[in-house]
Amino acid sequence: MDLRNEVELVEFLSNHWPMADFGLRHSIKAVSERTGLSPHVIRIWEKRYATIHPERSGGNQRLYREEDIERLLLLRRLTEAGHPIRTVAPLSLDELRLLSAMPLRPASAPPETVAGSKRTRRALERTPPTIRSASELVDAAMTAIAAMQGGEFERILDEGVVSLGQIALLNQVICPLVHRIGDGWQAGTLKIAHEHLASAVIRTFLGNAARPYAVHPSAPMLISTTPSGQVHEIGAALVAAAASNHGWRVTYLGPSLPAEEIASAALQSQSRAVALSIVHPADDPQLGFEFKRLRRLLPQGTALLVGGAAALAYRTSLESVGAILCNSLTEFADALDDLRQGTN
Repeated sequence: MDLRNEVELVEFLSNHWPMADFGLRHSIKAVSERTGLSPHVIRIWEKRYATIHPERSGGNQRLYREEDIERLLLLRRLTEAGHPIRTVAPLSLDELRLLSAMPLRPASAPPETVAGSKRTRRALERTPPTIRSASELVDAAMTAIAAMQGGEFERILDEGVVSLGQIALLNQVICPLVHRIGDGWQAGTLKIAHEHLASAVIRTFLGNAARPYAVHPSAPMLISTTPSGQVHEIGAALVAAAASNHGWRVTYLGPSLPAEEIASAALQSQSRAVALSIVHPADDPQLGFEFKRLRRLLPQGTALLVGGAAALAYRTSLESVGAILCNSLTEFADALDDLRQGTN
């Protein structure tokens, strides 16, 4: 066999001596790809349930063994079968293998017929948790925000990313939630303090979720913000996270920036695109002038992407300056792909 490098040698030895540990360690990105678990879920399971204990590199990066990967694969299989992670997390690797190989015990079967340790039997006998739907998570999040319970809101987002995955969480929970928060603010049922709380939690959560993904230095740059007079920033934070997860380098500038500041940031960072979120109001007579001024000041070739609950109200002004109107995260992602391929 032509063993051309160390990795091939380790793989060859592992195939012949699968129980041996040849010192190969894996990054969280590699573990995510092999287990199908997002890096965020892996870190949550590690932090809250001590499922694994990765080593640390000299640069303080997590390093995982083959045993860690097997353990995570078994935990994923068992949780997908309905076992609560808190129940199966304490089990040893052998117990996880045994439990994974067993069929679920019928409700009528007596405990004595179930093989394995007491902990394994207890795991089998636990009633699977009720997994909340996306709409239920949105309702629960609105309740937490209204009560100013930031910690509970963060826990709901953690639950959502574990049960739905990161992309579905963005589209099915956070996007509808942003709209409902905006509606609540306009209706007077939510105050600006509620929106600030929600913005802070969402921005931190999305930032942590995107952190494990290393974006290539040659990836295009995007700036995300809101134009002058638009103080609602959740949409801009959401767009920043979505672009980052889509492989773009992103600078988030916060809300309500004048055209001069946005254009200056785009010039200094050599941004390929500027993304604006427009939520409220939908009848600002000055905003059309801001669009024209921004377009005039932006470097040639810098795309202007605009979305948000009130964006359609400014369609005429946006089309006059060549802006790309995005009515959803899907359209935003498609626009980013077109820009990257040079079709816009």
